[in-house]
Amino acid sequence: MHWPPDAAADTDPRHVFLDAHDVMARYGWGKTRGYQHLKDRTLVPAPVMTHPDRWRLDQLLAYEEKRIALAEAALEALLAPQRATADISDLLPQPKRRPRSA
Repeated sequence: MHWPPDAAADTDPRHVFLDAHDVMARYGWGKTRGYQHLKDRTLVPAPVMTHPDRWRLDQLLAYEEKRIALAEAALEALLAPQRATADISDLLPQPKRRPRSA
């Protein structure tokens, strides 16, 4: 199958199977790096069929959505201000000199 699949728009993604070349084309990977990435389960889920390897389109779509949600949550955690733990004195400029102790 060549990417994009020639299936009709109403085709159920559960019934669309992609081979290694289709998955690499979907993600824009070259041949050498693509085969390395296909073995990495943090980048793509395991194939549903082996010999020959086939990935179901609906599983790839679900995996992509999960990774996008995790990335957005991590970005939100990094960029969100920590108002709950911040004290008002932390927001004020710190004095340059410390007062002498008596």
